Amino acid sequence: MRDEARAPRAAPEGKRLRIAMIGSRGLPLVYGGIERHVAEIGSRLAERGHAVTVFGRKPFSVNGEHRRMRIRVLPSIPTKNLETASNVLAATVRVLFEPFDIVHYHGVGPSLFAWMPAARGVTTVATIHAEDYRQSKWGSAARVLLRLGEATAVRRTDAAIAVSRIMASRLEAEYSRPVVFIPNGAALREAPPFAEARSLGLEPGRYILTVGRFIVERGFHTLIAAFRNAPGDCRLVIAGDARFAESYERRLKEMADARVVFPGYVSGPLLDELYAHCAFYVLPSTVEGLPISLLEAMSFSRPVLVSDIPENLEVAEGIAVTFKSGDAADLSRSIARMLGMYPAERESRGAAARERIARDYTWDHVTDEVEALYSRLVDGRRRRS
Repeated sequence: MRDEARAPRAAPEGKRLRIAMIGSRGLPLVYGGIERHVAEIGSRLAERGHAVTVFGRKPFSVNGEHRRMRIRVLPSIPTKNLETASNVLAATVRVLFEPFDIVHYHGVGPSLFAWMPAARGVTTVATIHAEDYRQSKWGSAARVLLRLGEATAVRRTDAAIAVSRIMASRLEAEYSRPVVFIPNGAALREAPPFAEARSLGLEPGRYILTVGRFIVERGFHTLIAAFRNAPGDCRLVIAGDARFAESYERRLKEMADARVVFPGYVSGPLLDELYAHCAFYVLPSTVEGLPISLLEAMSFSRPVLVSDIPENLEVAEGIAVTFKSGDAADLSRSIARMLGMYPAERESRGAAARERIARDYTWDHVTDEVEALYSRLVDGRRRRS
C-alpha cells in the first residue's frame, strides 16, 4: 500500500533515467535496511517511468522483475568478508559497459568501487546508510577498507548522500565536501487485523517488539537482561536472524527466558501485524544510521522506547521514552515505566510518532528528493558536455 493516496507522478519525457542500484543483497527478499531503502525508492522511481535495475545475489534475489524494477543476479563469494565485495565488483564491471544515466551505490563497503564508473564519466551517487566500520564484527583490515569506501563515497562521486543529519554534518566536517541529507522513510498504513501473529502465541497489546539483525550493536543482549525484571506476563518479541553471527544468536537464546519469542526473520503482513499491535516498540541499539524499524513502528502509531544515541534522538526526540545506551538497569526501569503508562499517554505518544513520520519521513517524500538530485546531476553533466 502506498504511503500517500495519490497517483505516481510520471517523469516528463526527456527526464526518464536509466538507473543502476548496487550494494543491496537484492529483491524481492527485503532482508535489511539497505534492501528496504532500495525497494521503496527504486519501485517509486520505476512507477514514475524511470528504468531501474537492481543488482543482487543469491539466495536473496532472483532474476526478473519486482515492483517494476529489473532484478539482475550476479555471482558472489559467500563469506563474511567477500560476499558483498565480490558481488559489487561484478555489478560494477557490468555497468561500465551498459548505458546507465545514474549508478547509485548503497553502503560504505560497496562505495569502495564507485570510482570506477565515475572515472568513465558516468554520473555516480553513493548513499552512506551507516558507519559500518563501528561494528565489532569487522576486523582491522575490513575496517580500513570500509573507511576507504566512505572516503570514496564522499570524494569520488558526483554526490554523496547521508541518511541522517548527524552523519551528514560529520562527513562534511571530516572530508570538507558537501554531503546531501536524504533520510530513510516509512509507509503510512492502517493497522491490519491480528491474525497470522497469533500462531506465535501472542495477544494484541501484550508484547514488546524489537526488530533487526542479530549483531552486538543492536543491543539485544542488553534488552533481554533488562526484560528479566519486567512485571507481569507481557512477552518480548525479537524479530530477526543472524548471518555470519550465529554465536551471538546462541548467546541471546541462552539468556532468554520462556517469555521471549524468537520468530526469526519476518517480513510482509506478519511484520506489519507485529508492529501495529505491540504494546510498544523498543530499539536498544548502540550504533545506528537512521533506523527504518523505528520509523516503521512510529508509522503504525506505536509508542517507542529508544537508547539515547544521537541517531535515535534525531528521529524520535520529544516523542520517545529514552534510556542510557547499553545500561540494562536503566532500560529495565524504562520498560517498567512503559508497561505502567496510562493508555491515554501511550495513545498520545503513538499519535505524535505517526505525525512526525507523515511530516518528515514518508517514502514518497524521500523519493522526490532522490529524483530531484538525480535530475540536477544529469542536467549539470549534459550542460557541461
